[in-house]
Amino acid sequence: MTTATVFSAPRPLPQATLVDHLGATLTRDSFRNRWDILFFGFTHCPDICPTTLFQLRGLAQGLEDLGQARQPRIWLVSVDPERDTPDILARYIASFSDTFNAATGEIGQIAAFAEGMGVAYSKIPEGDDYTMAHTAALFLVNPQAELVALFSAPHDMRALEADYRALVR
Repeated sequence: MTTATVFSAPRPLPQATLVDHLGATLTRDSFRNRWDILFFGFTHCPDICPTTLFQLRGLAQGLEDLGQARQPRIWLVSVDPERDTPDILARYIASFSDTFNAATGEIGQIAAFAEGMGVAYSKIPEGDDYTMAHTAALFLVNPQAELVALFSAPHDMRALEADYRALVR
């Protein structure tokens, strides 16, 4: 492994109730039966989020040969639920890939989900507006809805693809 930090024991995803970009309710069980890569970000992000999502589009294209059972679902989990409604998230992720998914929810649910995964983020005032500081790490979730690995930024997509392939064998 060159980019992945693999946990010694898989950790169950935290219990939280989120909403996807289509308005459907998401729970831990929503992440079962497929591999998932979760990225925490927000639609008003000027640099890290669009760059990472663009890279993830390339990763997803590079993994198309794996077949549906081993191809990852890519998720943007919003850390800005005040602005990131399901409709806004749907439009945003569609600009990167029509196969991407997004999640939002009530502030407390997002906070609980993020904290349970070890994700740090914070709201930073900017005049009359604000931005969000957040991790750029990617989180790999197995088909049992367990966190199995973390990919720290900056992301080398070739190395990440090789590590992903090794992990999902």
